[in-house]
Formats: sequence, structure tokens, C-alpha cells
Amino acid sequence: MESKDIKVLEELAGKGDVGALCKLGEMYLTGNGVGVNFEKAKGLFEEASAKGSNGANYNLGKMYYNGTGVGTNHVKAKEYFEKSASADNVFSKYYLGKLYYWGDGVEKDYTKANEYKVSILNRPIYSNQEAGLEEFYSLTDFEKVTKDYVGALQNKVLTEYKNLYGEE
Repeated sequence: MESKDIKVLEELAGKGDVGALCKLGEMYLTGNGVGVNFEKAKGLFEEASAKGSNGANYNLGKMYYNGTGVGTNHVKAKEYFEKSASADNVFSKYYLGKLYYWGDGVEKDYTKANEYKVSILNRPIYSNQEAGLEEFYSLTDFEKVTKDYVGALQNKVLTEYKNLYGEE
């Protein structure tokens, strides 16, 4: 991202634009286009969270879950994941299920873990996932699995389109 684009984002974030706050937060979290700055990322996410941002709540939950730039705190992670999951964020649902399955910051509850798993598997892109609870909640990178599913679906759709309509 060019510095002029970053300046525009910073200007919009300074005016409280939720999308800009989240985008900048993600940039500082990953170091994409700017230097990694966990404190700044957290502050931007907190500001966006206060405005009800689903993405900011997920990112804060993940920061606390993994201890990225903050101390690992599964109780706080759960709070943010719950806010995001209430807006139907599939990744937050995954982490909530994982917390309940492993008993991280909450009492182990396989029923709740399974409820989150079922709510995820009811989505068409995950319908072929047949893993048991332990295997499902042992995935090291659920987001990558999702990107792989989406990529495979996109390729399938593109192939079908080409089969029907040619190379146009």
C-alpha cells in the first residue's frame, strides 16, 4: 500500500471511520505496509469495537487468544469472540468452540463446542467437513482452511463456467 493511501486511511480513522480503523489495525497487526505495532493495532481495534465492529471484536479476541501484543487472556478473548459471533462471524464461532472444547478460560463443555461446530458446518463451504470434535478443534489455522475451501470453490465455479461458455 502506498504512503498516500495510508495517509488517507489515517485521516479517515482520525474521523472515526470504522472501516479505516479496522484496516489500519490489521496493517499494524501484520506489518502490511507499516511497521508492526501491536499497541497501535489494539488501540485502533478497541476504538472500532466501541463502535460495534464485528471485525475489530474478532481481531481483539484473536490477539488475546494468541497473546499477540498482549498477555494471553482466554477470558477476554471469549468476550470479544462472543460479540463477533453474535454478528455471525464464523471464525469467532470456531474459536469459541475451541475454548469450550479445550477448557481454555472457560469450563470444558463439549455440548457448547459441538453447537459451535454444527453452526459452522451448516454453512455450505464446510458441509464436507466430517471431523470429530477433537480433530476439528485441533486445526492450527482455521482461516487458511477456509481460504482453501473458498479457493477450491472459486476454481470449481470458474471451471464450470469455462466448460459451459468457453474461455471468455
